[in-house]
Amino acid sequence: MLEIHETSNTLKSYLEMDVFNEDTKERVKGADIVLLPNFGIKEGVDRAFQPDTVAFYKYSIATKGSEAKIELFENKGEEKILALHSFDIWIPLMVIGSSVLLPFTINLVSSFVFEKMKGRPNDEPTVHFNLLIEDKEKGKSKHLSYKGPADGFSESFEKLDVNKLWEDE
Repeated sequence: MLEIHETSNTLKSYLEMDVFNEDTKERVKGADIVLLPNFGIKEGVDRAFQPDTVAFYKYSIATKGSEAKIELFENKGEEKILALHSFDIWIPLMVIGSSVLLPFTINLVSSFVFEKMKGRPNDEPTVHFNLLIEDKEKGKSKHLSYKGPADGFSESFEKLDVNKLWEDE
């Protein structure tokens, strides 16, 4: 199911965090798509990436790396990946700086989900996906969250009109 909420989170709010070094911050400033860790996961782990982050990152670079700059928002050598024991598909939290990138991003995630489902015709995993979209002119952000069946992912986003995303304000 797709849910859309207004949020105060922006890439800038992550850039202001002291846990990231200047090299990391500079690297992600020019990115089209930023893959973020989740924060406050459990005691002793302040931040970690979703289980499918590395596979998604490699897939993204291999298939779309020439079309968009995609970066992991983490200090080199400090990457932590959650280990979850399920067949669910866990896409990393992403930030895009413009709704113009939304169709590209959804297509990328849809393709990744399709590839993950190959050879798993009888599995019915849940896809977990969170995306922050910024409208820098308005200084607003939207949080799109999808949690649902893999075969319903693309269809859920087809109903979303990018041009009307900011209309309710």
